[in-house]
Amino acid sequence: MARKRIMKIVEYGLLFAILSPIFSSIATIFQSGATKTLNPLIVASIGGLLGSVILFAIIFSTGERKIFARAKKNSKDLAAMTLLRAIIGQVLLATGLSMTTGVKAIFFTKIEPYFVLGFHWLIEKERIRPRQLALLAVHIVGVIILSTGGIFTLGTAQFGDLLIIIAMLMFASSYVFGARLSKHLGARVSNAITLGIGGLIILPFALTFSPTVAWTSTVGWEYLVSYVILFNVIALTLWFAALKTVKGWIVSALRAVGPLFGLPFAYVLFGETLTEIQLAGAAIVLITSALIAREHKVHKRKRM
Repeated sequence: MARKRIMKIVEYGLLFAILSPIFSSIATIFQSGATKTLNPLIVASIGGLLGSVILFAIIFSTGERKIFARAKKNSKDLAAMTLLRAIIGQVLLATGLSMTTGVKAIFFTKIEPYFVLGFHWLIEKERIRPRQLALLAVHIVGVIILSTGGIFTLGTAQFGDLLIIIAMLMFASSYVFGARLSKHLGARVSNAITLGIGGLIILPFALTFSPTVAWTSTVGWEYLVSYVILFNVIALTLWFAALKTVKGWIVSALRAVGPLFGLPFAYVLFGETLTEIQLAGAAIVLITSALIAREHKVHKRKRM
């Protein structure tokens, strides 16, 4: 009975790991629209605060108590998670999205598994094999093709793409802290606290450096609220919940399913499409992401 219960919990974890990138990719399209009509700092700050308020309302409505006492015991992991994901990562991502298209961004986020595995290799001192380096090289080629469309000129869009990739590095570095927080605090509490603190820290910068007109776009606020519900409330909570029972590299690798759902939304909402060359690059990104995850899984089985 106990074994069946454990298997059922793991299956739910895998389901959460699949659903999270679907909501995340769709949310990225709305987030991209919000950063262009409002301001990246407004999106990073208000998005975090609004998501935190909604989550805390849900938490307290369920009668959950002693949240902050438990949070104090995990303050170091909360601080690291907030800095890496809710502050640096979110500001870089929002800024990058304001410079490039959302349809490209949902594919650039798929570079995250390499960063997750990179940290794994560093921590566990595993030897990187030639096959893995080859997959990484092909993946980078796909990223370049997707970003440039075969026209190798550097501009604002390419700089935005680079910021998104660096944001993925920050997100990847937070996996170990997210896994511990999910087990000790729970998915919703971990998410609510880090989002709230991150949003509060960014808020003074948003108020100082965002022009007044940036706060007045009705459409921008609609995009922002949609992004908050889809990403900060749903996708991130599912991500934390998945990390509770599923290995971080598996959760990261399953993010490859997201663009398949995000692509139609980008076209319907903003008319964003990819050229044939960019689609080829996007396919390379997704395929190599799946292969590197499989490579890592096979390697771990051999070690066991």
